[in-house]
Amino acid sequence: MIKPALASLWNRETGSATVEFAVVAPIILLLLFGIVEFGRVMSVQHLLNTAAREGARVAVLPGASTGQVNAKIAEVLTGAGISSEVIEISPADVSSANRNDPITVRVRVTYESIAWVGGIVPGLAGRQIQGEVVMRKEGFV
Repeated sequence: MIKPALASLWNRETGSATVEFAVVAPIILLLLFGIVEFGRVMSVQHLLNTAAREGARVAVLPGASTGQVNAKIAEVLTGAGISSEVIEISPADVSSANRNDPITVRVRVTYESIAWVGGIVPGLAGRQIQGEVVMRKEGFV
């Protein structure tokens, strides 16, 4: 049996635990959502590098066209559920590149278009996430 003085102490402590939880829970949830969002950004950046690499692999082949490069990049990104991308290819017409010329492929998306948790990570609003690859044009001697 609990003594009356000990019981009153127990009742006061349960109320303080509820208040402590109410203060700490939002901070923990914000931290958790920030970790999830940061992981999403890193995952998308890796995916953009992969899409740029796949596009560059097509671009460096003899006889490749810019349309084929764009189609390959769109295929990789669509498979991952990303649709709003900006693709930059230099030179703009890959078929005009000579053997051993560098071909640069950049793929960009805005942070807001890929955010899962509504863009709660400070400093990323309005930023673009980018993947970039440079390869040399292949050809025969």
